[in-house]
Amino acid sequence: MRNQTNLTLSAAIAGIALVATSASGAVSPREYGAKGDGVADDSAAIQQALDHAGANRGGIVELEAAKYRIDKPLNVPQGVTLAGVWQAPHHAQLANGTVLLIHAGKNDEKGPGAVTINASSAVKGITFFYPEQRVPGTLAYSYTVQGKGMHGSVLDCTFVNSYQAIDFGTYANELHLIRNCFGCPLKVGVHIDKCTDIGRIENVHFNPHYWARAGSEGVPDGGVLIKYLGENLVAFEFARTDWEYVLNTFVFGAKVGYRFYRGPNGAANGNFLGLGADWCGRAIHVEQCQPPGLLITNGEFVGNDKTDIFMEIAATHDGVVQLGNCSFWGPASQIARIAGKGSVSFSQCTFLNQGHDLAAYTIDALSGDLNISNCRFGIAKPDIRLGQGVTTAVISGNRFYKAKRITNESTGDVQEGLNVVRK
Repeated sequence: MRNQTNLTLSAAIAGIALVATSASGAVSPREYGAKGDGVADDSAAIQQALDHAGANRGGIVELEAAKYRIDKPLNVPQGVTLAGVWQAPHHAQLANGTVLLIHAGKNDEKGPGAVTINASSAVKGITFFYPEQRVPGTLAYSYTVQGKGMHGSVLDCTFVNSYQAIDFGTYANELHLIRNCFGCPLKVGVHIDKCTDIGRIENVHFNPHYWARAGSEGVPDGGVLIKYLGENLVAFEFARTDWEYVLNTFVFGAKVGYRFYRGPNGAANGNFLGLGADWCGRAIHVEQCQPPGLLITNGEFVGNDKTDIFMEIAATHDGVVQLGNCSFWGPASQIARIAGKGSVSFSQCTFLNQGHDLAAYTIDALSGDLNISNCRFGIAKPDIRLGQGVTTAVISGNRFYKAKRITNESTGDVQEGLNVVRK
């Protein structure tokens, strides 16, 4: 009797497990003919699996560890997740895990993304690789992942050599989430626009070694790749987004690390914590932002040996940029060139601009409102110039190295005090 009871209980447990598996909505593209051999085009089979999940109240389309060739764009329906096996960052792992070999979008830069995600859908745990991509001889492709609607998510993905990686801007969107993504994009890393409610970007890291160490055919020479990125890559670009939250992001070797500009739908504001831009032509380039401002805190910015300025505020700017507890260093000569009618402030920042131009001012403000407080100027060179177009400036509580070198050409209201010099 006891054995019969145990058998009945085991059968019941197995039945519950089967029901749970079915209820999860998990679908395998193998059921629709996907080969996963890296040779046959699996895009139709994967799309059928996605459509099945979408028609059955959502769920997960599971891509096992294999290489899937994608010749046609994929569309992830509302409430569906396209999921690979990766649960952690995956570096130089084209031989393992879930890899999509992307051929879709070739020579169609503005075409549909290789993967489009819709409202409350996601892409997770996948390596994206473009087998035909080369540097030099670079091919233009559409975005790898393109999002639209509310609550689209891109999680735990590696973009080995995407021409354009992640797009939440071509289409209206809200509350996007980009988290734990890595790679070596060539033209655009993350593009944000048309976002009217608090998108989030967390722990995103772009570095040429994600392609240079991929162990694949066609890996470019390291020096050639870095030169290309320095002439072409905008790592993070923001047009209209209302209270974007950006946390712990990084790029090495870009033409522009973080670009803020006005698109047809407006400009950005938000909270930017832990930004990193290393060896970039412009670590930060602000063309425009919203009046509530860009709140940039705990940033680390390094200019390369080919550039003159770490941060540039363009003449078109009339918003607010606030930098707190940021550090600038490297071989560029000038920390910031500031133009426009907007307001820019530096608080608790460190400036170590080690460039060869000894006549360059660390901060050269041509116009607008300026506040510099409790900052450390660490190089013996001209420190601050206030141009004729500066309307107001407050310079207080700073520490200068060997001498205080401030040139004031402004006819506006300028207040200076409580600064010290370290001999």
